[in-house]
Amino acid sequence: MTMNTKPQLLAIIPAHNEEQGIAKTIEDLLNQSLGILILIVCDNCTDNTVPIVKEFERRYKSVKLMETVNNKTKKAGAINQAIKAIGNYPLDAILLMDADTQIDRKAVEESWNTLSSDPTLAAICSKAGVLPYKGKNPFEWILYYLQRLEYSLFDSQRVETLRSIKVVHGMSALHRWSAILEVGGFDDNNLVEDYDLTIRYKEAGYNVTVNLEMKAWTEVPVRLKSWWKQRLRWNRGGVDTLKKHGWNNVTRNYILQHYVMSIITIIQWFFLIMFVIMIFQGNLLMHGFVLIVTLLSLLSSLYRLKYLEKRGVVDYVFRLLLLPEMVYGFLQSLNQFHAYYNFFLNKKQSW
Repeated sequence: MTMNTKPQLLAIIPAHNEEQGIAKTIEDLLNQSLGILILIVCDNCTDNTVPIVKEFERRYKSVKLMETVNNKTKKAGAINQAIKAIGNYPLDAILLMDADTQIDRKAVEESWNTLSSDPTLAAICSKAGVLPYKGKNPFEWILYYLQRLEYSLFDSQRVETLRSIKVVHGMSALHRWSAILEVGGFDDNNLVEDYDLTIRYKEAGYNVTVNLEMKAWTEVPVRLKSWWKQRLRWNRGGVDTLKKHGWNNVTRNYILQHYVMSIITIIQWFFLIMFVIMIFQGNLLMHGFVLIVTLLSLLSSLYRLKYLEKRGVVDYVFRLLLLPEMVYGFLQSLNQFHAYYNFFLNKKQSW
């Protein structure tokens, strides 16, 4: 496929009770600078998602509705049913996107330009943006802002591992059709199907990357209980996936990272406790080593803000205060150890 030939692209959007946002998602896809077919896969919907999609299907030839049949494996199962239904239709790539994701007008074009330029690439994921918080709860606002900063950190980490990113995330990514067929689609029983698929791409000899000009934005949980449940699914799913694949050339670094990060986390807990104690004692400047480590960490954090879109005063204030992100990091590490605990006890993890 050459750059001058119009590619055959299809967006597959699994949707479960997405009546609030599905229209905006479809409109974003209809307005893309590079044309793309749209398949909305309604999965066990009990709200008005299906009627909304049917109206778009009536008005636009490029929009199609599909409803899953007896799907019990959430997003992965819905996408796999769609892949099976597509059959032998000649496609170059499929855009897999969450129903609550919004994308920039040139997102599809940007991702296709990257994917078509290198046959070794299996998938391109988008920049991970966060939609604005519209509530008024101060605690939800703080959790929202911490995740806004965290998602920009994810982007900076992807840039640092450009052709071998850890996860082709599920919020918005363009996948080479032949590659996703080669590895057999998604694992229906995986809690983090995007991580598992990324590993299988690499095991098959493909590269994966990010294009920061492929811009997309998603909602984040703003209640602590919802956030905890989401992250527990991510963390537990990640460990389960590594167990499934075992030790090999692709997974060994990821497995070692879990051991290394566990040690680093314990050290970070120590520094956090020391930092808080020194603040209350009023003698922070007396501990030069801790101060140097803190300043280096702060400089690194401020530098990574360059990956955050529309950054403003609040973003810099959060970084400079240090403590909110330190507490947030502490919560993240507790969640990770909770996932380890559930893994070793073989406890069932739900969505």
